[in-house]
Amino acid sequence: MDIKVEYNGTQFFSDGRGWDEKAILGDCLWQQVSDILNEHKIEMPETPRKPDVRLILNNVTGQEMRFLNPGDHSGSKEEVIPGTGDKTAVMVMLHGKTLEEQQRNAQELVKYFFMEEKGFSHEFLHAMKNGILNDVVREAYGPAPFQKQASGLKDKLVWKDQFGGEQTVTANRGQNVAFGAREGAERVFLTHFDIHVAGTTTTAELVEATGMCIAINNNWETGKDETRPIVPSVAVEFYGKHFPDIPLVKATAAGRVRKVIMPNGSELEPSVKPVSSNYTKGAVHVKINPIRYA
Repeated sequence: MDIKVEYNGTQFFSDGRGWDEKAILGDCLWQQVSDILNEHKIEMPETPRKPDVRLILNNVTGQEMRFLNPGDHSGSKEEVIPGTGDKTAVMVMLHGKTLEEQQRNAQELVKYFFMEEKGFSHEFLHAMKNGILNDVVREAYGPAPFQKQASGLKDKLVWKDQFGGEQTVTANRGQNVAFGAREGAERVFLTHFDIHVAGTTTTAELVEATGMCIAINNNWETGKDETRPIVPSVAVEFYGKHFPDIPLVKATAAGRVRKVIMPNGSELEPSVKPVSSNYTKGAVHVKINPIRYA
């Protein structure tokens, strides 16, 4: 799909022949939100995000190790872990619905492959390459400095989910292996789109919908912000008890941002308000009830 990103030129959609084939561009939404925040000299706050347990292994074989990331985030490019130098560590992300499950998987791998002594061993590499660990290992990538990565783990991390429950991860550090979790946060906003439906003789009503979360990450290679959509039913697991504090963005069905509502309740609007668009095809105008949001 050839995506063209415009903002001042009002190109809010990806290419498509009809409305049902169009997609609102997250980049355009973020550009508008960013401009509104800049106008008010406010930065987008970061929302704490559920961490993952990571297993950090030091390559002490003295030999270079090569493999493909099981998560395939490297575009089929091999991960190369040197056997010497200051970057000899590989990070392993683990499967598990809860942090406790991920931590148990880490403990079992450490014990089974004698990682306290061997670190990133040929036996572990062989099992990972041959798919034996697919149910346990989600991703593996590197290289990185072992001590720096191990020291970045939080001694005791407590995560509170959306239901008020707590999950705890305790860091474990050894000479050649470490596992635990790091605190993390990212910029994200929840977008509600104004879509109205009118009956034959009735006033148009606003569609009740949960909207779409848009997360923003900075690409370290290009230095540019990139967006990714997350449906709220999934996002609530990512952000746990912090989900209600995500900034809310009100936008038209065409992707024009009308308002940004910050966690403290302050409402920010663009200096130049957009012209209202029709909600029906052609030049027909319908009466719309006052906007109501849950």
